[in-house]
Amino acid sequence: MNDTIVHHENAEHAAHAAAHGSKRAALLIAMLAAALAVSEQQAKKAEIAVQENSILAADTWSQYQAKSIRSALAQDLERLGYTLEQPTRAELVAARQGVLRQFEADRVRYETDDKDGKAAIAARAEAFEAAREHALERAHSFDNAAAALELGIVLATASVVTLSRPLIRFAGALGTAGVALSVLGAVAPSLGAF
Repeated sequence: MNDTIVHHENAEHAAHAAAHGSKRAALLIAMLAAALAVSEQQAKKAEIAVQENSILAADTWSQYQAKSIRSALAQDLERLGYTLEQPTRAELVAARQGVLRQFEADRVRYETDDKDGKAAIAARAEAFEAAREHALERAHSFDNAAAALELGIVLATASVVTLSRPLIRFAGALGTAGVALSVLGAVAPSLGAF
């Protein structure tokens, strides 16, 4: 009878420990799921930024190419104008000089205008490319965080079924790594993107 009481008490303790472990696992799963939702939302936001900046960079480089073509055309027309025979009538000489000055002014403006010249356009395009690369690093970091969090959820769920403490600990470690990668995605994405 004494063995039956001890066995029954051990069974109650085991049931209590399992229930307590299941509650911890459930709480861990809920926290990991919440962190996963935030991480995936931030990854999506970063992916959208990658797409937007890719489009803006491509558009800006197209504008740069258009300015290059206009600049080359103005330069070629200016050179052509200098090779043509000088007119003899004064009004044609003045008109020719005016056209040549306009070609030169256009070429210089296309090359050097602070707002809309080739150098300014190239700087804008490079800024869009840099923003795209930063957003890509953020997306990778948040994706890595999501993967760690998902694995943590799977292991925490398995720990409930198997009543395995090592699994729940490993799930917690993966969850911690996922949260750390999410934080890196926000503050130092290059460290979390691999």
